[in-house]
Amino acid sequence: METTIKFAAINPATEQELTGQFPQHNEQNVDLAAAAANEVAKAYRQTTPQQRHDLLHAIADSLEEARETIVARAKLESALPEARLNGELSRTTAQLRLFASVVMGGLWQEAVFDSANPQREPLPKPDIRRQNIALGPVAVFGASNFPLAFSTAGGDTASALAAGCPVVVKGHPAHPGTSDIVAKCIAKALKNQALPQAIFTLLQGTSHELGQAVVKHPMIKAVGFTGSIHGGRALFDLAQQRPEPIPFFGELGASNPVFILPGRMKNQHQTLAEEYLLSMNMGCGQFCTKPAVVFVEKGENSSQFLNAVRQGIENHQGQTMLTSGIKRNYLEQSEKRAQQKGLSLTQSTPDQGVPSKLFETTSEAWRNNPQWQEEIFGPQSVVVICETGEEMIALSQELAGSLTATIHADEADYPLAKRLLPELEEVAGRIVFNAWPTGVEVSYAMVHGGPYPASTMPASTSVGAEAIKRWLRPVAYQSVPDALLPTSLQQANPLNVRRSVDGK
Repeated sequence: METTIKFAAINPATEQELTGQFPQHNEQNVDLAAAAANEVAKAYRQTTPQQRHDLLHAIADSLEEARETIVARAKLESALPEARLNGELSRTTAQLRLFASVVMGGLWQEAVFDSANPQREPLPKPDIRRQNIALGPVAVFGASNFPLAFSTAGGDTASALAAGCPVVVKGHPAHPGTSDIVAKCIAKALKNQALPQAIFTLLQGTSHELGQAVVKHPMIKAVGFTGSIHGGRALFDLAQQRPEPIPFFGELGASNPVFILPGRMKNQHQTLAEEYLLSMNMGCGQFCTKPAVVFVEKGENSSQFLNAVRQGIENHQGQTMLTSGIKRNYLEQSEKRAQQKGLSLTQSTPDQGVPSKLFETTSEAWRNNPQWQEEIFGPQSVVVICETGEEMIALSQELAGSLTATIHADEADYPLAKRLLPELEEVAGRIVFNAWPTGVEVSYAMVHGGPYPASTMPASTSVGAEAIKRWLRPVAYQSVPDALLPTSLQQANPLNVRRSVDGK
């Protein structure tokens, strides 16, 4: 059922409508998509690892074939440069291929065996075998700042398809044309693999009601979301208030604190200033891992660092933000912050685009204003000047949950870094050493999550091989005949899955 109400995308660079009309889907469309996904869910869950492997590679191949068209449209809808979008598309296809390898590797199934012991006293011990199975249809929300890698065929979709879950994507309204092209690539791959189209559905629209309807639908069994704290928390609450509450894997907001220790500052202050400027302004400050607060110890070297950062801010060229709404929010929030006592401000004055903003404050003022930890999405950051290393340790104990935490240290700083490290483990999903947090490697060990508000499920990751586990649940099989067991648990092990038997 297709709606006749349409909307158009807006070019954020010109603020003009782009060609193309896209459907404003509604609750009826949600119901049809979820019902269709539910109808194929059991069959898709039981597809072989090889079938899912082939599907993920087919989607990646289809995206590569349409690379030029995808990048051209994404550039118009996001104002991001072609080089960035080409890199993001390569990351998207790499994620799909990574999860194809994950599926074939079999570790995600977590096959665990407890051997039977009929002679055990006082009661015989039964044969128990456990594996993970797909949850069922899941919903994925596209992100504004990554129109490809965290969107229609992004990491959430790739990991869910790998797990054996049909996917209903609620596309981000900022880039409907890009989402539409990518969805057609997925449809092509499904057709080529002789799999039902209902395994993947794209829903488009600009209303909050559409997203709410997706989360509340009784056939949706989990949700992946990347976006604001306000929007994500509202949807999280809906997911928990359902008659059947469901997992809501929300990536919401993070300050990504950075600690530059004195020895490193002494030896690298100019380089650190240059790297900081690059990281906080990357993608117009619209990366979820942007360093929004940097802690430094007061001294001559820190003064030189700050002078270099201020000069870099003043000379920074303006950039275009992803949407007019994001731009308006950035300007309003940063202006509100600039009016608060205890902060000094250095900003750029670009001819076009939004200004970059550097705030500076003392550790005492920072401690008295916990609201300064709240993320402002855009090219701004706060430097907190501490009197001592002990003060750094104290402030690290008051941080909110974050995706990352970073330590810059030379060997002479290791005693302080060693004390700082366990404090940062409390608040971050990824700890970075002598680098900057922007950029998330797609790999087996990566964690992209963290305590709230970084994410709503701190035990999970939305990037890397472990992301597949969000869409799975364990099932134990007690005394089930071998012929009836799932293939991964059969005695002959036809899939050659690695197993844990009696704890070994």
